[in-house]
Amino acid sequence: MKRILLASFLFLLAEYSFAEELINYTITSDSQTNTLEGDLEAKGNVVIKSSNGNFEAYSDKLSYDKDGKFLKLTGNVSVKNLESEGISIEETSGDELTIFTDKGLFEFKSQNKNRVTTKIKF
Repeated sequence: MKRILLASFLFLLAEYSFAEELINYTITSDSQTNTLEGDLEAKGNVVIKSSNGNFEAYSDKLSYDKDGKFLKLTGNVSVKNLESEGISIEETSGDELTIFTDKGLFEFKSQNKNRVTTKIKF
């Protein structure tokens, strides 16, 4: 997280609504590209925060597929305050996180024999 604060890159901002409940998210990264279809890719020091302040995530890369209805964060993923189906995750980290925006479900993966670590409340 310190590298985000110390980065001397020009950060780009974007606001997107991923789910039908229309929660807005601010995405900050070194670069961002979007398509006419509504897809988005952000690279380098990616930070995504919800407008209501209860969700934040950090990664190396973010991809949003509007038609597939999923948000994928890859590379050094760290998440705080992720809620899904009555489960509240205080903090988690791994290599790849996919959030299915239409269902509010998620899948966290780790690669290269790393492990996913999660602090959870039921």
